[in-house]
Amino acid sequence: MSLTIKKTTEKNILIRGTEFELNEVYGRLQFVSRENGLTLEIAVGIYLNQDAYLQHKFLLTDIPSHLEYLNVNLGEDEKQSLETAHKYAKLAYEQLGYEVIIN
Repeated sequence: MSLTIKKTTEKNILIRGTEFELNEVYGRLQFVSRENGLTLEIAVGIYLNQDAYLQHKFLLTDIPSHLEYLNVNLGEDEKQSLETAHKYAKLAYEQLGYEVIIN
């Protein structure tokens, strides 16, 4: 699974330190399910596209870096899973103003 993070009218995506604007980037998640069964720690790696990910070519952008480590406390009916991690990462980026698609 992956995320496609797209710019919106409210939120652009720039390559860090430049004025180069991207329409979208590719995000891959790593997550840790804590032993309490209620917590996920999520890290999102940003890449230009899937090919760049496969070549291990990380991309630095102006997407806020605090999303590199997202801590989530799950609801009672939620499970620690890949799907749940993607759901919360998607919500976090959408709250910042980006459009996000889970692939």
